[in-house]
Amino acid sequence: MKRFLVIFSIASLSVVSADRTVSTPVFKIAVEAYPSTEESRILRDFIKEQIQSSGRGNLSFTFPESEKLVWEFDKAGEATEGTKANLQKLTQVDKLVLVSTEDGQALISFVDVLHESLEYRNALPESLAKTLVSDFLSYLDKKNIYLALSHTGANTSSQVKINSLKSTYVAGEPIRFELETTEDNYVYVVLVPENQKGEPVLLFPNQIQNDNFVKKGEKVTIPDKRISFRAPSTPSKDRIRAFVTREEWKEFQLRGKKEDSFYHLLPPAVTGTKTLARSLVAPPSITSPIEQSLVTEWEYEILSR
Repeated sequence: MKRFLVIFSIASLSVVSADRTVSTPVFKIAVEAYPSTEESRILRDFIKEQIQSSGRGNLSFTFPESEKLVWEFDKAGEATEGTKANLQKLTQVDKLVLVSTEDGQALISFVDVLHESLEYRNALPESLAKTLVSDFLSYLDKKNIYLALSHTGANTSSQVKINSLKSTYVAGEPIRFELETTEDNYVYVVLVPENQKGEPVLLFPNQIQNDNFVKKGEKVTIPDKRISFRAPSTPSKDRIRAFVTREEWKEFQLRGKKEDSFYHLLPPAVTGTKTLARSLVAPPSITSPIEQSLVTEWEYEILSR
């Protein structure tokens, strides 16, 4: 380990007006070695460098003697009473990363401080610590993308219109609408489910409609009639968010299996470097392309049959 070198309901379809978020849509994260050993501190410091150098989060400190505290969770991932008391003291932290190396194993745990529960836990032999860190950073990237897609403020100056989107759907009903832009733009349409444990669905572009550059006045039906997107079976209030950009989101990857109708929006392959980490200029957030895009938003309700 010492040589370790190691990512409204709106029936009239009017745009929801909201101020663009002031805070950067990444989490405030504290990273601690627990239990604190030389090896776990080396791994902790490397993870902190990766988060900071790649803009994956805003690093925060917990409190004195935090490494000596007990952090325990039950089989369901819920914090024990003692751990809840410790988490409640972390008022300036969104997420807590616990790093340990014991008995030849490296372990990373990712804790949701607000909900006092374990979100992610994975362990690998110390010889595979690089793979473990890569897996964790990939998970963090997905969480950051969800946060950016969910929280980036809607804007009345957005240049996209959507027609035929209803305010309510019943479970299993196809969701389809028509999109039009007032200027030539790249357009990304994302379904953000109310349940934050569910991942966003990239409705456009998709496997059939893979060209998302829409010219002024052009009308596009989403999704294409050859595929369908149906309202889920669980009642909820979901949002469709249309992001309009002058430039293509080249930093992000679109990936899907042949049998899938819709792509998954994957994070950019950011690994960070020592040069970047030591730069006097703060790196951009991993979600900055999303944060800087103009957004149009609609909320609709899913009703059970």
